[in-house]
Amino acid sequence: MSTGNLRSLRVRQVEKLVGPWRERLKERPPPGGWTKTIRQALGMSTSQLAKRLRITQQAVSDLERREKNGRVTIGALAKAARAMGGELVYAIVPTRSLDEMLQGQARAVAQSRLSRVAHSMGLEAQSTSAEEQERQVAALAADLLAHPRRLWDEGGP
Repeated sequence: MSTGNLRSLRVRQVEKLVGPWRERLKERPPPGGWTKTIRQALGMSTSQLAKRLRITQQAVSDLERREKNGRVTIGALAKAARAMGGELVYAIVPTRSLDEMLQGQARAVAQSRLSRVAHSMGLEAQSTSAEEQERQVAALAADLLAHPRRLWDEGGP
């Protein structure tokens, strides 16, 4: 199997994993955080959770505050989840399909590179037509997609 086919297979496999999670992106964590919400729903006090975690009550309050502020570690959340009879679920979910992201980045990099060349050529009165520029962008984008590591040397997210 060629490198390109392996890459395409990898993209499809990852897309199959993250696709169902994309719908969850619209949902937000509870305002107080998951730890506090689940703890309270179970009728568990901070001191009871602290005992299960073998930490102080203040440490549980700190954990809940850090979670609410987005400063909690994954390890701390996983321990709290297990102490409450649950599991932490963790995922990085792209907001668009991986294929769309690759195509978009390839076009952006190609346009950026070719716009510099087009500007220089324009100064020398050698500009190309919009149709020819689009053909060049598509060709360079296809070449970049064949070597995706080169896609991420330029530009932002």
